[in-house]
Amino acid sequence: MRIGVPVSLLLHACALGLAFVSLPDSWRTRVVSEPVVPIDIISKAELAELTSVPATQKKPEPKPEPPKAEPPAPEPEVKPEPKPEAKPEPKPELKPEPKPEPKPELKPEPKPEKKPDPKPAKPKPDELDFDQLSQLVDKERDKEPARGAPSDVPEGERDQERVGAGDRLTASDISKMQAAVGRCWQTQSLIGAPEPEKLIVRLEFELNEDGTLRSQPRTVNGIEISLSGNQFWKMAEQVAVRAVIACQPYDFLARERYHIWREMELNFDPSQMAGF
Repeated sequence: MRIGVPVSLLLHACALGLAFVSLPDSWRTRVVSEPVVPIDIISKAELAELTSVPATQKKPEPKPEPPKAEPPAPEPEVKPEPKPEAKPEPKPELKPEPKPEPKPELKPEPKPEKKPDPKPAKPKPDELDFDQLSQLVDKERDKEPARGAPSDVPEGERDQERVGAGDRLTASDISKMQAAVGRCWQTQSLIGAPEPEKLIVRLEFELNEDGTLRSQPRTVNGIEISLSGNQFWKMAEQVAVRAVIACQPYDFLARERYHIWREMELNFDPSQMAGF
């Protein structure tokens, strides 16, 4: 209580002091300042000039309206150019595939043998050398005993054979026989065979009087060919037999000399043909 009284008095004193300071300004009349408007003094004449309206004042002529711009003509429609039709490309021609070249046949390597003494070079004609063949045939016939005449040969022919036993084939007969057999003797399959000089084939056959074969050709050295196992030699035998059969009839031989050429023995030597 003792402290509250002095504090209350102090607060009241402060309130009165503030009121004394702020209240006098609120009692004074405030003067509102108005804006100053400037005023010019003019004479009556000036006033008349300002207020008078000119009697003849031409109205400004209206300006001519600019001509209306014509609407632009519509642009012609541009038709798209037709696209060229795509032509189908020509199909490439299918070329036939090249045939594979035949592989060369493997040739058996020949066994090394002792080389004989060099012989003089022999001419290599395109066909058989029947001069040498006839000499070989004659030698073989001289060595062999005389053969008996076949039973189906007429008796007159046997007598004629005995009479002309010493006759031989003429050069004309040999050349004709050479040309005939040479046309049918196809040795292309033997080209490249090792040692063609050893592929000699000896054929023996009988002919009829009209030049046809009386019997099939018989290989004189056939056993030797079979035992050798040489495929090229066997092929040479087949080629020779086919040639004798294919070239008949040998009707160019003179019938009056039938007793001479009725039996023949020919040697086929592939090494004497061209290309060997």
